[in-house]
Amino acid sequence: MSNIKYSAIIGSLGQTSDRFMKCGYKDPELDKVEFPDVIKNLERMQVLKGADLYQAPTGPLSDPDTVNKILTDSGFVASSVLPLLFGERKWQKGSISAADPDVRKQAMEQIKQNIDFNAKLVGSPSVGLWLGQDGFDYPLQTDYKKQWDWFVNNVRELADYNPKIKLTLEGKIREPRNRSLVDTTMTALLMCMEIDRDNVGVCIDVGHVFQSQQNVAQNIEVAARYGKLFMMHANDNYNLWDDDMIVGSIRYTEYVEMFYSLRKVQYDGFISVDIFPYREDQYEATRQSVLNMKKFDEAVDRIGFEQLGKLIGEGDPCKTVAAVREAVFR
Repeated sequence: MSNIKYSAIIGSLGQTSDRFMKCGYKDPELDKVEFPDVIKNLERMQVLKGADLYQAPTGPLSDPDTVNKILTDSGFVASSVLPLLFGERKWQKGSISAADPDVRKQAMEQIKQNIDFNAKLVGSPSVGLWLGQDGFDYPLQTDYKKQWDWFVNNVRELADYNPKIKLTLEGKIREPRNRSLVDTTMTALLMCMEIDRDNVGVCIDVGHVFQSQQNVAQNIEVAARYGKLFMMHANDNYNLWDDDMIVGSIRYTEYVEMFYSLRKVQYDGFISVDIFPYREDQYEATRQSVLNMKKFDEAVDRIGFEQLGKLIGEGDPCKTVAAVREAVFR
């Protein structure tokens, strides 16, 4: 087995809604569940070592000392913290790459505050830069050069603000914008090369890679080639949208390949469960996701890491299909 650790993004473990069910899919009582209770519920799953957080302006998630105590009491650490730069009306046209300089300034101030917050947490977790509103919707709407320059220069400034805190760029092809500025892992890597700071890397979201019709293992090995694989998010989908389903509920072979590549590049960081269980029990869906991933990791051992490398070298899909089948269904 590998040394990978598992965490869960807590932001999607509460009330869930979409444009068809704006009132929310869950019992309204769930809206009253506070951060300490969420962590206790995750602890009961007995499969996690960490939690992906967001910094809130008030309440327990606004104070690093309180967060440290709540997590430590459950044997957890923060695996990453996400600045909320996509869910308020002021961010609708972007954040650090918005055309409005005042919006860019506000976004930078908020991320710097997030960096300060992370520096006070146990383990100094990374700041997750998924900036979903940074992009465009229509042709002839955006000055692409300026938008790119604002993004790259501002991330470089953020990296220099505290070089000890890692920043992760997360690619997603679309949503909420029709075209995201950081649309794929490869775009994120290109930005990392231009930003040219050791503490700037990528977070690979498996579902975003599937949505982009790309291969997760290839993304992992290319990112690791440049020393930029900082974080992983895991979920599942049908390739058409970022469905954020239970990990391994749709795909098997691609996940086995993913864990082979993670072993190959010696990744020992966190994989965070990033699902939106609209109609399912959110904690059980999280637990099943982690249990599935542990089995995919075990499948690499059942086939044999060296044997998998040999099969890949031969490039015979008949042999690899047989190896995976015998490992998973024996």
